[in-house]
Amino acid sequence: MPKSEEMATTDNIHVVVRVRPLIQRENEASANLFWRVAPDNKSIVQITNGKVVSTPYYFDYVFDTDETTFTVYDDVAKPIIDSAMKGFNGTIFAYGQTSSGKTHTMTGSKMCLGIIPMAIKDMFSYIENTPSRDFLLRVSYQEIYNETISDLLSTESKSLKITEDADGTVYVKELSEEVVTNPQEILKLMKKGDQRRHIGETNMNERSSRSHTIFRVIIESRERR
Repeated sequence: MPKSEEMATTDNIHVVVRVRPLIQRENEASANLFWRVAPDNKSIVQITNGKVVSTPYYFDYVFDTDETTFTVYDDVAKPIIDSAMKGFNGTIFAYGQTSSGKTHTMTGSKMCLGIIPMAIKDMFSYIENTPSRDFLLRVSYQEIYNETISDLLSTESKSLKITEDADGTVYVKELSEEVVTNPQEILKLMKKGDQRRHIGETNMNERSSRSHTIFRVIIESRERR
């Protein structure tokens, strides 16, 4: 069974690890990898001078250094996107230290698309191939920095509050939402929001994201009359 089908038919929460290859600066410094992926891609161990120095850490899947972002998307994210288009909530959450490759994996570049651009493309492909339903898509983009929530799509610089409605739904009050009708509009809004993010230089990354962000797509659909 392909990994994407295996993950889609088992637990609701999956934890995967992607091992980043050495970058140019690290290769020039003759740095070494400190992790080794098991042949079955289910666990990872720490190594020093070629010797294993830890017990295995087990995950739903471990992507090795030679596996592409497209493979990560196809195996992990695409089943979530397919379910979201059918009305189920879905979250793709990237976590890691500075310079671990979160932005590269999620956002990517023109030469190597990230998970978000690939997800956007598949969303609109699904809409195009589902003529029996009407869809309405809205997006929001928020930043969490020093315990302050900001709206990256708004020109106003103010702290937003988390609140709860009468039904117990938790949401960010006054967070703006933009209606989108094509992939280009979403990518344009992402670029607009990225320009407002907090960034800074660290010892490991010349241009490091100094905050957490949540990019949300709200999908509504109904049968076409």
